[in-house]
Amino acid sequence: MAVSAAPAPAPGLLHVVREAWGGVLPARYDEPRTRVALEQAVRAQLRPGLRILDVGSGAKPFLSPDERPDGVFYAGLDISEAELLKAPSGWYDQLQVADAGARDDALVGSFDLIISNQVFEHVKPLDAVLENLRSYLAPGGTMVAKFSGAFSIFAIVNRLIPHRVAVWGLHRFLGDDPERIFPAHYDRCWDSALRRMLAGWSETRIEPLYMGAEYLSFLRPAQALYLGAEEWWARRDLRDLAAYYVVTATR
Repeated sequence: MAVSAAPAPAPGLLHVVREAWGGVLPARYDEPRTRVALEQAVRAQLRPGLRILDVGSGAKPFLSPDERPDGVFYAGLDISEAELLKAPSGWYDQLQVADAGARDDALVGSFDLIISNQVFEHVKPLDAVLENLRSYLAPGGTMVAKFSGAFSIFAIVNRLIPHRVAVWGLHRFLGDDPERIFPAHYDRCWDSALRRMLAGWSETRIEPLYMGAEYLSFLRPAQALYLGAEEWWARRDLRDLAAYYVVTATR
């Protein structure tokens, strides 16, 4: 009778800190998991003929035309018409210039799938936005969204310093495009609050992603110490402290 080997124990927290101090991050950082998790959640919903609304997509729709099944209708909703018009020609079948927080009765029941990538932290009140998006879905429709958590290190720093300073820092140290950095509110952007706001949906799945250390890559000692804390949160499933969330919710 074959006996399977016991799984290797997880390294201690001090080991994680030492490794990070030397430039080696935990295994969960080996791939761009924050993007991969959203891609996997979206792909699980794709099928021919879907009516898709990409919320806050602007110049960069989440799905390119060659990633969409046959017969998909793809609309983009953004508060900025200028951003929507920057998208490659033909990538949107419909442009919807609107604030996600302002209900548009013309969109009610119009879509089978809503995608939103890194938008929810920028809107408030979040409960009103979620209810609007729920109404835009047809019965049985699904929303898949990724956003930043309110208690991640970068979210806390972002709220403590002026927006113009945050823009300068993200551009200077991480190379982010200043034109793509918008003010963030992080209104109830944590697991337990989300579960309360999504209680009226028929089914909800929230995947926490403990991957906030990349924002400290320019300061390795601080990154290592943060990773020690983050590893502790992840092992104890302290979901309210996750850096990102991928939400799949069905109307």
